[in-house]
Amino acid sequence: MKNIAILGLGNVGLAAARAVQKAPDMRLCGFIRRSGEGLSEFPGVSAAASVFELSEKPDGVIICAPSRLAESFAAPLLEQGIFTVDGFDIHGEIFGLKKRLDVSANKGGAAAIVGAGWDPGLDSAIRALLLAAAPEGVTYTDFGPGMSMGHSAAVRAIPGVKDAVSMTLPAGFGAHRREVYIVPESGADKKALEHAVLSDPYFEHDETAVRFIENTDSVKNTGHGVSLRRFGVSAGTGNENFSFEMRIDNPSLTGQLLAAAMRAAFRKAPGAYLFPEIAPAELLPDFERVSGVV
Repeated sequence: MKNIAILGLGNVGLAAARAVQKAPDMRLCGFIRRSGEGLSEFPGVSAAASVFELSEKPDGVIICAPSRLAESFAAPLLEQGIFTVDGFDIHGEIFGLKKRLDVSANKGGAAAIVGAGWDPGLDSAIRALLLAAAPEGVTYTDFGPGMSMGHSAAVRAIPGVKDAVSMTLPAGFGAHRREVYIVPESGADKKALEHAVLSDPYFEHDETAVRFIENTDSVKNTGHGVSLRRFGVSAGTGNENFSFEMRIDNPSLTGQLLAAAMRAAFRKAPGAYLFPEIAPAELLPDFERVSGVV
């Protein structure tokens, strides 16, 4: 039984905590949040502003913080021998983060799973399997429609933004549009805010529209989804057509996958790993579950 702490208590953090509580091989031992306050939903679970202030040291920490803060939390934990999992979702920067956390993980004799949400994460593993099935070809990943938590968090981090929601709208064959709704701070320069969004790596490759509103209640929706298709060639023969589709509650699935990846981390040698590097069986609590899908 591994003791697991949750760092960050937004929607994903809460979902991860619930997933850990339901796991037969993990125990929720603490929350790490700036306020240091516990939650009534989890009586008896300690909380602190730092992992080192918890009543007991966790074996692993699930990091549910914005992607750009993940490294600052994960590196010192790994160096102390605490295993970590994060939902880092900036695709173009993920290999660099893995390389840096690999150094910290080896230093502390721990393991880290990087990018363990559903994309990157689950979808990445499916894309890898389809690439093995049809080495020649093309894969299209269409997200949405739905609210992107990573993109929304990136906008909320911009100075002058009081609240924000970023919606992802599929345009077909891997192209997407972004609808960004911003509640600005009083006196904020809207033109400057719009420029900050459009020049951010999260948005600079997609058609993006920025809209200013008074509150985000009318546009918030945790539903999301993906349609993933590969057209390719297997063993020299074409006409292979694969598809995967899901419609999900974004934070719930993310939290569940983070908990599963935490389990897998304890089965790895020291170092940092991406989600596709995890064997599917390592995500499950026991081999009996594997035998049920073979």
